[in-house]
Amino acid sequence: MQAIRIIAIPVVAAALLAASGCGDPSAVGSSEVPSGSLGPHRARLAVVGDIACASPTAIGDRCHQAATYKIAAAIKPDRALILGDTQYPNGALRLYRQSYARSWGKLGAKAFPVPGNHEYETAGAAGYFDYFGALAGRRGKGWHATTIGGWRVIGLNSNCSQVGGCGVGSPQSNWLKAELATNKTACTLALSHYPRFSSGPHGDNAVMSNFWSQLQDAKAEVAFAGHDHNYERLAPLSDSGQPSSAGMASFVVGTGGVKRYLDFKARSASAAHSLAYGVLQLDLYKRGYSWKFIETNGSVADSGRAACR
Repeated sequence: MQAIRIIAIPVVAAALLAASGCGDPSAVGSSEVPSGSLGPHRARLAVVGDIACASPTAIGDRCHQAATYKIAAAIKPDRALILGDTQYPNGALRLYRQSYARSWGKLGAKAFPVPGNHEYETAGAAGYFDYFGALAGRRGKGWHATTIGGWRVIGLNSNCSQVGGCGVGSPQSNWLKAELATNKTACTLALSHYPRFSSGPHGDNAVMSNFWSQLQDAKAEVAFAGHDHNYERLAPLSDSGQPSSAGMASFVVGTGGVKRYLDFKARSASAAHSLAYGVLQLDLYKRGYSWKFIETNGSVADSGRAACR
């Protein structure tokens, strides 16, 4: 597969993003990767994490899951990648039914979720597994994979201490190794709750380094995560965090509605960010993908496209 090519956001737009949390949509994009070169469109996904608080309606600057779900409903996704911390504060089944179900829960079987740390505030993430059922993967594990639009989609459980670790030789690592070895699709993406790299207040997560290395070595295209309640797109990085054309691109999309994190200090590899609530529209093509981060006020803070590796 060809080397991945990420569209860099122009300097002017990057400055606007750094200053205000959103960019000028007209300044975003490039002709470096012509849209026609990506091949036919295969699927549209909504991507977001850190979603519902206990109240089903907004309370000041919190609980805006209804507003982000409205974006998802408008873009009419084929599937939704749900990046963990789906229900706050503890992922109890009664809270899912009280809040999450009234917004993002309306997507039903379109959801492809992974668990976050708040799900495990309830023992064994029982509410999460009870609510999502077969969509969540096997109870007690929470890692799973599927094929969407010809892409292999790998969901990882980043709550390592709850599932026997994430290092080499752990059950999940062995599963990922086997999954990648048998994967015959041309393009691959992964999702987890904890990001390997992030400029948000939670920062990098070394517990994800083994998974990142495996995905990078298998030439996976891109990884998505939540945990930090902001939007960020990062340039391709090696497993040690160094910019690399052989590295993997990644996004943090923890903007589902529960609350915003405003303490953001962009690292050098941070290509774009937004501090607003919003949803990432991800379009999968035969030979690549495009993205568009849509804020709840309708603004597009970041967009672009990239080819598969």
